[in-house]
Amino acid sequence: MNAMARRRRARSRYWLSYLYAGIGAMLLVAAFLLLYPVRQVDGFSTDLRINMGANLLDLVLAALVLQPLILILSRNAVRRRNRLDYWEVIRRVEKAEDRVDIWKHWTGLLESQYETAFVAAVRDALDRGVRFRIMLTDPSSPDAAERARQVAPTDAIVLMRQNIERLDAVLNDLPALHRELLQVRVSSVGPAHAFYRIDDWLTYGLFRDRRVSDSSQREVRVQGDLGELALESFENRWNGTGLMRIADHYRMRLRFTVRDEAAEHDLRYVVHDGEHWVNVHPAALSHAFHPDHEVSMEGNGHKRYVLADATPDKRDRVMAFYTAKYGADHGAVLLRLIDG
Repeated sequence: MNAMARRRRARSRYWLSYLYAGIGAMLLVAAFLLLYPVRQVDGFSTDLRINMGANLLDLVLAALVLQPLILILSRNAVRRRNRLDYWEVIRRVEKAEDRVDIWKHWTGLLESQYETAFVAAVRDALDRGVRFRIMLTDPSSPDAAERARQVAPTDAIVLMRQNIERLDAVLNDLPALHRELLQVRVSSVGPAHAFYRIDDWLTYGLFRDRRVSDSSQREVRVQGDLGELALESFENRWNGTGLMRIADHYRMRLRFTVRDEAAEHDLRYVVHDGEHWVNVHPAALSHAFHPDHEVSMEGNGHKRYVLADATPDKRDRVMAFYTAKYGADHGAVLLRLIDG
């Protein structure tokens, strides 16, 4: 798919080159037809040399001074809008050729009024080989809670959770090749600014006490100074630590050992104050409450843990974060991982 997209862009560039070459040839022919009949007029050669010299001087000034100045001004042009038009974003995704990046606490593109059109545009873009990188915020994180406070009464926590659920459903419904093109990461740290990038177009807005889509937006080119700064901020976070794929965001694998018996379970969990709390109901109840159990984490098998209960107050606080992440689960049994 990427090769097909590159070939289409190459054909487009070649077609433009042929057009410019054709226009240049037509202008040369027109100049010849205009000048040839008057070649015998007195002073023709002198006037022709003067005009050609003046035109060459104009050309040099345009090429060395005016054109770079115009390019710099156009590259750094900023278009301001009063709000974000999601339908325009969808139309741009429908025409995307190379890359789409989104960095939000949650995106309105996955809310009910836009979801169908956006997902259809994403599927078509994936068929063309367009790469997507979408970074959203963990609804159980402190940054999510702060953003929810800012935009209340909008239930931002629910919207963040629904965004992740809907993207998970989209990913699970894609063929393997397309899953590689649609990358989604969940971050425990909120974005520096609201950010949509489609090819060379980029729009961003600052966080205030209302939804960013209802706030002023700045549209810039990715290749401009502001666009490069915004993209650099996104790239630094995307390539930084603490990001999770959706599958890792939802579950963690624990290996339980009870005497000589071992069993592995993929459990729902939440992180609070740097501690991991896992829901052992129903799959791991018997192992978790066995007095001789030991636990190891995938990727850190040499270290041993045990699961411990907590005071009711602490458990209630953790349950609030767990509910933010997964929704209400009255049967959840949360235990804390501690060093064994």
